[in-house]
Amino acid sequence: MELAPRLPLVGLGLQGASGCETLGALFCEPALAFQLCQLRRRYRPWLLKPFRLPRAATALGSVLLLASGSARAIDVLQIRLPLLQEDFSVRIDELASPEALWAGKSDLAELNRATNGAYALRLQELLNQPLPMQDHLDTPMVHQVEVILKRLVDLPANEANLLDSRPVLEGMQKLKAQGRKATLLSLLQAIPGHKVSIRLDRAVVFLKQINRNNAQITQLLKTLPDLPAAPSAALRRGPFAITTQVVNLPLSRGKESLEVTLVRPVGPPTLPAVVISHGLWDSPSSFLGWAQHLASHGAPVLLPRHPGSDISQQAQMLAGNAPPPDPREFLRRPRDVKAVLDALENGQIAGAEGIPARGVIFIGHSWGGTTALQLAGARSLQTSLWKACKNTDNPERNLSWVLQCTFLPAATVDSLADPRIVRVIAVSPPQALVFAAGLVDLQKPVLLISGSSDIVVPAEPEALDPFHLYPLDRSQMVLVEGGTHFNLPAPADSDGGPLRALLLHWVQGKPLKADTAVADSAGRVLHLVPQRGPVPANR
Repeated sequence: MELAPRLPLVGLGLQGASGCETLGALFCEPALAFQLCQLRRRYRPWLLKPFRLPRAATALGSVLLLASGSARAIDVLQIRLPLLQEDFSVRIDELASPEALWAGKSDLAELNRATNGAYALRLQELLNQPLPMQDHLDTPMVHQVEVILKRLVDLPANEANLLDSRPVLEGMQKLKAQGRKATLLSLLQAIPGHKVSIRLDRAVVFLKQINRNNAQITQLLKTLPDLPAAPSAALRRGPFAITTQVVNLPLSRGKESLEVTLVRPVGPPTLPAVVISHGLWDSPSSFLGWAQHLASHGAPVLLPRHPGSDISQQAQMLAGNAPPPDPREFLRRPRDVKAVLDALENGQIAGAEGIPARGVIFIGHSWGGTTALQLAGARSLQTSLWKACKNTDNPERNLSWVLQCTFLPAATVDSLADPRIVRVIAVSPPQALVFAAGLVDLQKPVLLISGSSDIVVPAEPEALDPFHLYPLDRSQMVLVEGGTHFNLPAPADSDGGPLRALLLHWVQGKPLKADTAVADSAGRVLHLVPQRGPVPANR
């Protein structure tokens, strides 16, 4: 290999052969690792470090430094790779293209030439990997991009709020207005600040995990039959006129009240009552499209706003007036639902006359989906897997573990199943960790729905694997091709979204078969997932 004539770049401080092998595995290129090790051994005496900047506080971090003034964009990226003991730098403008990096004068540009472009190409791919949430920037779940960044980036104490939801959202809006994709690199450029530390070791593991899950789901989709298109009668609004009103129910716990949106058909209902539970930092408004579609077909729908974890709580938290949701919200949410059913049963909800309080169908999205599983009988039985919450570098972690590990201090082994609920639909629920050993206790028929492109609650570890533990005789799963965590719900005055005929079918008490017509021919492709039975205990 022909090396560049000068190499004032970086001390490749690997400890023996094992370090070289690990670096090669990290970038899926053993030959490249060998080259880097050879560079270290051959050129160590001549390391001059012309771009050397102050070392990051974290042992495996890399440092992004700004020129003075918080309004300026990042112009230098200082990197420390996993297992390496020296820092090296690159100018941001050198990462604009392979040609720019090839002609650059930074440490990374030197390394690029020394490795014939191989190493820097890997780094460019990593930094320019699109982040989730390119669209739907108005959703309160944009906070999950903040979670991703805080997973990959360490912040100095004086910049602790640099990656909070507000600057992240503003940065993503800026990129969208410019017609640019939000990547780790472009988003950090769009957020003003002084210094942050990128955890490149975590970034590689995170992106590998996403790619692995995507590859597995892509292969699985090829083997699953498409559910046929629903008849037009199931896709369009039903024959009932509907009314919408908001009521407030007093709760027994203190002075707090529970806001409930009631969407009902005019006249006697012809379908069971439905309760819809929103996810973290969301609200009933994100699901009014579901409610309107179901109500127009004869089902009265009640949508509680969970006060401890709704969009208002997020606003208070971001303003510094409230802490993050308390772990006890994990148990309060089922109690919110039970309070709604109690009030319905006791005739305490104005406008709900004639709505039966038994035989209820429960639908939940995200954290609301977790609540659905609780109300169907899933139990939080402690397992060795729970110890993984203490290890932030566990390779099995996914974004939903942030929420699930928050739940665990409040988890109870008791069943929270409610006899008034007869069927549930759980859409994108975090479940694999918090219900690791308790899904076999599900007592109600469950329809599990997951999006194949969901990064927040990924389908493979959080839906497909847990689904194999569900009871065989009353569980079904649908995988939505191209579904994300954000494109399955439907707001008010929409067509009801890609799940509307499927939800109606389940509310009507019908099972799903491979030839059941519930898909929207103009929307997402729906796949029925076969139930393969319980996974062995020693899995």
